Amino acid sequence: MPRRGENIRKRKDGRWEARYITEDFACSCKKYGSVYGKTYQEAKAKRDKIIATGQPLKPKTEDPLFRDVLAAWQECNRIRLKEASISRYQNIIDTHILPELGGKRMQQINAAVVNRHLAEKLNCGRLDHTGGLSPAYVRSIALVIGSAIRYGASENLCQPLQATISKPAITKKELKVLTEEQQAHLEQVLTTQADETKLLIYVTLYTGIRIGEACALRWEDIDLDSGVLYVRQTVSRVWVTEDKCKRSQLVVGPPKTASSLRCIPLCTKLLTFLCRFPRRKKFGYILSGSTNNSFISPRTFEHRYKAILRQCALESINYHALRHTFATRCTERGVDIKSLSEMLGHANVSITLNTYVHSSMELKRRQIEKLAS
Repeated sequence: MPRRGENIRKRKDGRWEARYITEDFACSCKKYGSVYGKTYQEAKAKRDKIIATGQPLKPKTEDPLFRDVLAAWQECNRIRLKEASISRYQNIIDTHILPELGGKRMQQINAAVVNRHLAEKLNCGRLDHTGGLSPAYVRSIALVIGSAIRYGASENLCQPLQATISKPAITKKELKVLTEEQQAHLEQVLTTQADETKLLIYVTLYTGIRIGEACALRWEDIDLDSGVLYVRQTVSRVWVTEDKCKRSQLVVGPPKTASSLRCIPLCTKLLTFLCRFPRRKKFGYILSGSTNNSFISPRTFEHRYKAILRQCALESINYHALRHTFATRCTERGVDIKSLSEMLGHANVSITLNTYVHSSMELKRRQIEKLAS
């Protein structure tokens, strides 16, 4: 148990925070730094080590640079984020925040400066100087900047913003969905001279799994006896730095959220198709890469999918449209939204309703005819 006066507490997010004095002014004012740990003992050990070495975590300055606050914010959040999220935030910071704002003092960072920076990124933020970044990506930049400033204010490193950060509006695009005729034609091609590539596309049509989850799917994730498919991992791209060179690489890891770890029942039609494939190996990915026991990259899989669409003489729609198609077919046939939300791996039903469920005109027509009945 922590003892009174140790300045160690358990935060609402479950982490332990240990505070220590970084500056002790003559006027009896003190400045504190913090370290974090998963347990009380871990936080205390980190704090004691800093005190023993006399090396405070934060620079002894009353007005730190924004890059220092960003670094402290990253370290604070590292314990709760997955590797892919850490990599994504790091790339946003390195590419779109540090070059323009990293060298500024926190007293220079206000809402006007941030909003001007976001406007520039929206108009001409692409690295190849061919235009602006998408509104969704600029909103991600705003999220990182705003979170870092709020963290800095909570640690007495800066003052909170006096005005609101203006995030660009996102125009919701109509997501493309295969019609029933297009889906029937695609299924006919998939079941003719079927291979593992066609199998995974067929599986996506009847389970709604994401492309990264499909690339990471293994034979042992499908239980034909119980008629279920387990989503346990996904393929994602992360940024790594080696010898001061930054590059991206594909990794296999757990899905992005706890709700994405799920068990999906398989319909009879899909089970029948799966039984056509002999279990050549007990373990391994359904679709292997260039080397044994390696996974295929989502980009390669998307290229193969587009080739099959051309074979079907269907318009080129991205792979994620198969997930939208699955959700739409389910709603058209009366699947309850709660079950659909769990099969899609969403944290709540509202995400399913707002993002993936798109009523067809025929379904709307049947609903409106109820007025006359």
